[in-house]
Amino acid sequence: MKILVRVLFVLFLLIGVLIAVSNNQPVQLSLWPLPHLVVMPLYLLVIGMLLLGVLAGLGMGWWAGRHHRRRARAARGEANRLAREVQRLRDTTPAAAPAPVAPAPREAIQRQAELVAPELAAPRASGRGPFS
Repeated sequence: MKILVRVLFVLFLLIGVLIAVSNNQPVQLSLWPLPHLVVMPLYLLVIGMLLLGVLAGLGMGWWAGRHHRRRARAARGEANRLAREVQRLRDTTPAAAPAPVAPAPREAIQRQAELVAPELAAPRASGRGPFS
């Protein structure tokens, strides 16, 4: 990527130098409401107009993204508020009791079998159920 940027920079620099060397004739620039007349080389006028176009495009892109920046700022504020609330709740709530331990799979299957068909279930003393 670095090499591509450098090659493009050199290419645009070369094109700018060629424009400057080829178009050094003076041109008169006057804007209607202003009485002043400006005389400048043509390449300065071309480069100035290109620069003005780039700046106008950047400004329009920045203006178009204002809604996204506003929403991101609001979301960041909400996330910070929620993080503070979570921290406050963690500080004020005592440590929770450990979660209950689930029964072993064999015991769970045996209990389900007893609930579905008690007559098929083997007694618990043997430790064997219908699915063992």
